[in-house]
Amino acid sequence: MTQMTTEPVTTPTSRRVPLALFAAALSALLLAGCSSTRGVDLSTAEEQLRVGAQASRLGLWREAMFRFNRAVEIAPENAMALNNLAVAYESNGEFEKARDTYLQALRVNRGDPHIQRNYSRFSEFYQRHEKSVTVRPDETPKPDDEKTEPEGEEPEPEPEEEEPEPKPEEEAEP
Repeated sequence: MTQMTTEPVTTPTSRRVPLALFAAALSALLLAGCSSTRGVDLSTAEEQLRVGAQASRLGLWREAMFRFNRAVEIAPENAMALNNLAVAYESNGEFEKARDTYLQALRVNRGDPHIQRNYSRFSEFYQRHEKSVTVRPDETPKPDDEKTEPEGEEPEPEPEEEEPEPKPEEEAEP
């Protein structure tokens, strides 16, 4: 049996897929899956990787993550499956899982340039992400009623509500 080589999945440049494109891609994947599953053995890590890579190219990152996870369950020491799973986690916003999975892939195969490049890009992004999410004590947002204006500027006066003039009381007729 010849061993199938699968290409690595790289980190995505855009995480948004228009709804119409998503629906078309999902339909295409389902139709392709129905016609191409004859003779396909989804019990192998290679097939799970192939289907996962196809899903990722269509922007179907949840499906890709499922397939790459199945590949890792079948072959836990498959560095490419771990790399691809990390990319899928990253694409789905699960950054801690992505970091842990990239590190696991590097432990299995530290010399793979695809894994090194993906992890390097992810690390740069993740460090910026962590800095932007971390709130320092002096930057704690204040409730609306406690907002302060920038120094040197007078706060804009809030519009005053006009009180309705009191109605004259009607005299009761005797």
